[in-house]
Amino acid sequence: MRHLSLLIFCILLNACGGSSGKKETADSQPVSQNKAPQVSISGDSETPSLTAMRLKTSISDPENESVTVKWTSSLSGVTFKDSSNTGVLVQFPAVTTDQEVTLTLEVTDSADNKVMKTFIVMVKASNNQVDIDLQDNYEFFSGDLVEITAKFYSSEEITDIEWQTDELDLANKQVITQEINNSGTSVVTFTAPTLSSEYSYNLNFVITTDHDEYRQPFKLTILPKSEAGLTVNLDASYELNEQDYLLIEPRIQSSERITSYQWRWLDTSLGELVNTKNKTVTIKANEVSDDTSATLVLDVETQSGEKKSVQTEVKVNNVVQVGKLSLSVNRAYAAPGQEVVVSVDTDSADDIQSFEWVIDEEIFKQKEESATELSLVMPSQNTSLVSTLVQYKVTFKNGLEAQKNAVFALLSESSTKATLGIEQPSELPQLFKNEPLTFNALAVDRAGVLDSVSLDVSNVSYADLDTATLTQDGLNLFFTLKASEILLDRELMLKVVMNAGTVSTIEYVSVNLNKSNLKLFAGSEKTYISGSDFYVFGYGQERLNNPINAMSWSTNYDDLTIETLNSTDAKVTNNATSSFRIVTLSARDSENQLIQADLKTNMTSRIYGKGERYTCYFRADEVSCRDNSYTLLDVGELAAPVKKGVTKGEFVCLLNNDDQVSCHGIGPLSVLEVPEKAGVANIVAVSNTDMCAQYSSGDWHCWGEQADYFNNLFVGKSHIDNLIGTQQGVCLVNSGYIECYNNKSELIYQDKRSFVKSLEFVNLLNKVCYTTERSTLRTCPDEIN
Repeated sequence: MRHLSLLIFCILLNACGGSSGKKETADSQPVSQNKAPQVSISGDSETPSLTAMRLKTSISDPENESVTVKWTSSLSGVTFKDSSNTGVLVQFPAVTTDQEVTLTLEVTDSADNKVMKTFIVMVKASNNQVDIDLQDNYEFFSGDLVEITAKFYSSEEITDIEWQTDELDLANKQVITQEINNSGTSVVTFTAPTLSSEYSYNLNFVITTDHDEYRQPFKLTILPKSEAGLTVNLDASYELNEQDYLLIEPRIQSSERITSYQWRWLDTSLGELVNTKNKTVTIKANEVSDDTSATLVLDVETQSGEKKSVQTEVKVNNVVQVGKLSLSVNRAYAAPGQEVVVSVDTDSADDIQSFEWVIDEEIFKQKEESATELSLVMPSQNTSLVSTLVQYKVTFKNGLEAQKNAVFALLSESSTKATLGIEQPSELPQLFKNEPLTFNALAVDRAGVLDSVSLDVSNVSYADLDTATLTQDGLNLFFTLKASEILLDRELMLKVVMNAGTVSTIEYVSVNLNKSNLKLFAGSEKTYISGSDFYVFGYGQERLNNPINAMSWSTNYDDLTIETLNSTDAKVTNNATSSFRIVTLSARDSENQLIQADLKTNMTSRIYGKGERYTCYFRADEVSCRDNSYTLLDVGELAAPVKKGVTKGEFVCLLNNDDQVSCHGIGPLSVLEVPEKAGVANIVAVSNTDMCAQYSSGDWHCWGEQADYFNNLFVGKSHIDNLIGTQQGVCLVNSGYIECYNNKSELIYQDKRSFVKSLEFVNLLNKVCYTTERSTLRTCPDEIN
């Protein structure tokens, strides 16, 4: 276009006599046009979803100008890494159907000439309809409490979830599964068998859907406990050259699980310690003027608190330098599909005559190398962690030779998943209708491999989400939600997908859905002997302090009769012997929406109890308690059918269907002498020397050796529904929420996220545990014992 304009200008000039009869000089030349870059793309045309692939590019500019490159994709979720003039690493997301994806490369030179080149890739959908997140291998010591968690997601309807542990003879296996919308978690716990030598079991986690069965095998290794307790050994000394890398792995034996590792220099630092809280550590040595030694320390701690510290000498050698020469690695750990780049830092690159990169060719198939850089794409492999040594050998034009080493670790898919997680807020976020909710969580990335995080709300039920976004700033995750409608009071499990290379793992962040500002608490579950009458004590809480309309109790069971005592309390007469009785507390909120809460009461033909002296079973018409010498305890004639029986310490107490209490046994006398109060609704043995009773008014009163402690603790608490004694003091359900106190009446634990539905002491775990109306998953806080 430029040449055409000049020609027209000249013609016009001649036509007007503009040449003046003069001839154009021979050296007069038209200005040359700046030409656009030339671009080509090559690579595989097909790839599975959730994989990374490298595309090679060739970019040349006729004027040798610098260029900028920009990649875009027709499919959202595609990410581009390590983009340069020679290529790019492309990470593809999960897709449910095969998709043709167009990748576009835009190249711009310094004269603003743009060239666009496209490359088409067929991204194949995964055939798996069920995703199970479970490690390949687990290790526990003999006698340990084994706890294994599987996370799962299914696009099909789940009909059954099973932990197949047939190879193990387990008497105390427990499984707790939390599943919403065909996704969630399942936790199996049991005590590891006692073995004299190491043994591995092949077990399975199985999900059955309405279409198929999906099986995830895993290996459980049980290690014998070391009689010597904890032993930690390192070599007496280690040696490396300055600016080189060295991987150190200790030799450890323990009778229990290791909970922490800490590597540190004692006095003088001779280099950077990479991953100081892992079992293995990598040293990146400093440059030193002379051979220098320093002391490296490893601190190890076990689950019971046993600690060991060991020391070793590390020597860093000064070497003859050929100018400046060192290696650096872009990551200490790498997941399958990620790219590891080992770079050469030298001021003598032009003087390199020959070079060689030495790497395990059996493992690393995809690599690109030059005199100053080695690029490796991580393969998938089964070993949990493969420590990798890279050697760089170089010869300069003056004949000098040098060698440098670099170290990184390759993770397996299961190990990668194990390093990723999310720490939720301590207080569960509350989502109300038409009210925006913003909260943050923390991504856990123990190995520094996390690439991206995304939010998947495609299968959310019980709420119509108008807004659901997740933004990431480093490890900080920021969530924003808004719902135009909330159908049920439920715990919403938000599915968060964490990506590292070709590995994706699903984590969950929980949010409470709130249908209304009004919350009703009908009480926690209790157990009585079949046919008994029982009392219910309701409680209402209005977030915006609006007045609460009249609450009422009802039931769909024809064999239950409800007698209202006051606005929140009632007596239920049970005319049958079925197992579970359900009554409902109802009220209308400020928008005239009906709000209800159910209470389930367990009715059983027999209650078992075991104290320090007596082992009992209680029936409506029979009480059988025998002491440790198998002598039968005389509890006298039963004045009325027994409703509930408890035993603790050296006493046994009974609650009958006339709402009266009697206590029997050795004592203490302060327990055996029951206060004369009528209308007892429930009894609890809170310690070896103390009893507490709830009355039909809802009030509690305790008697025994520490009665003042318990009674004073109740002062000012308006609605105590249930309580349980602990070694430290007591836990109680106050206004629907759990609170725990020590023997100084100091609050040591509280959970106000959701109303408590059950409170119990779990013998297998030796802990106080509870469940809430928001979740079937049992919570057993370490703060309580």
